[in-house]
Amino acid sequence: MSQQFNKMAYGPLGKAVKAAMPHTEADAVGVYAATLSLFSAAVNGQVLQPNGRPTVFWSALVGRSKLGRKGFALATALAVVGPSIGGFLATRSRKGISSGPALVTTLFEVEQESLTSEDGRDGRVMVAEDEWASILKRANRDATYHDQLINAWDGVAVANTTKGKGGKREEQRIERPLMGYHVHIQPGRWAPLVKPEHALGGAFNRIPHFIVDKSKNLPTSNGNPLSAVKETPALTRAYKWAREKVRVMELSPEAAQKHDAYRLAFDDRMAELPENVSCFIERGDENLIRLACILTAAERKTVVSAKAWEAAKEIIEYSMACTEKLINEAQQGTGRTMKSIEQIIRETLHRYGGECTRTLMLRSLGTRGNADSLNAAIERMPDVEMERKGSGAKGGAPSFVIRLVEGKPEVGQGQEQKEERPKLSVVPQRPTPTLKKAAGKKAAAKKTPAKKTAKQKEVGPSKAISERQEDQMAISMADLL
Repeated sequence: MSQQFNKMAYGPLGKAVKAAMPHTEADAVGVYAATLSLFSAAVNGQVLQPNGRPTVFWSALVGRSKLGRKGFALATALAVVGPSIGGFLATRSRKGISSGPALVTTLFEVEQESLTSEDGRDGRVMVAEDEWASILKRANRDATYHDQLINAWDGVAVANTTKGKGGKREEQRIERPLMGYHVHIQPGRWAPLVKPEHALGGAFNRIPHFIVDKSKNLPTSNGNPLSAVKETPALTRAYKWAREKVRVMELSPEAAQKHDAYRLAFDDRMAELPENVSCFIERGDENLIRLACILTAAERKTVVSAKAWEAAKEIIEYSMACTEKLINEAQQGTGRTMKSIEQIIRETLHRYGGECTRTLMLRSLGTRGNADSLNAAIERMPDVEMERKGSGAKGGAPSFVIRLVEGKPEVGQGQEQKEERPKLSVVPQRPTPTLKKAAGKKAAAKKTPAKKTAKQKEVGPSKAISERQEDQMAISMADLL
């Protein structure tokens, strides 16, 4: 199992997936994502966020045909949670829904059928599509599918008008849709079928994506290896606990503090990204809360701990990194040449006359980098420096300016870097705004060394905390994948 999965695994759900992994060839993260979707669908409507919104978690596994072991991942997840959630999957699983009216009709019919049951109204449905590409191909021609999908995730009413007997118009309306959603698709089919107009409308940021690959090859045997996966009593007890009554979750003070800081940094990150990129991941903060609530409910608790929140954050950040990778690969497929971060930095600085703000630079990098990878790249570039400008308004994050340093060669010009560049330090603000005058002052300073002032010392933990809060959610692709 990967180190990344170990960071995500938490509570009875994480332990159940770990116990199943010796018996499957699927990706551990893929099994975990499918397990979370199935279990959250089973307790949908019973476990709620602190604000009353749903906690159901949707997911998409993206992997090559056969090599991705997507079907194996779902089968493993079914083996993990199936024994614990009773007849829910046997009676409420659906597939092949590719239009808005079909989606509403499916939810409506399931809810109507439940009215005559002993337990009364129950509209829970689990939609699992192993060929999402075929669904999207048809759904993209439907005017309402993606809108109804959004409403179902939000837990708001969906409706459809049909013709009844004698041509009379009848409304199918579900006030509180309770739909789980899990899908599979190949990377090569993702880009052509995930349409920008639907992405911009928010249809896909509600479905975290996970790139998957096989974990291993099991020895050939005559039996089904998943038959060795046993019921997890803790999950059985958690399911019964959730079904007893509605559980409204709450965050512990520490978890709440972490989430508030995360949301601020997350909003800043989304604002800096191009809209055609951010539209795929901008529901990450709410999906994080949903996951944290589900992981906590599996423990039969209503207070989300900081550890549960951290595990949920690992899942969401990994998913966002997977989505950014899919976008990058889609751009490669259009024939674009992928430039290094260093190349983009230098080109951006030349475009802005040798100097620009860090915000502008991050926008130029798009999905290729974040604040952490930008800082690391600048450390490697002797011809580029970053200067801190002020301490931020009202205790907010400080602003930074990035500039080309005149008179120093770029990396690769035959000169070695003699000493390691120090970490980000505060440079005194210069009164003249032009690059030419700033460079002149710098040259004069070289001739007459001056004593370092307190402002020129490295930024300590207390000075840098606002920047870390700003960027704590920005995990680089290289670290994750």
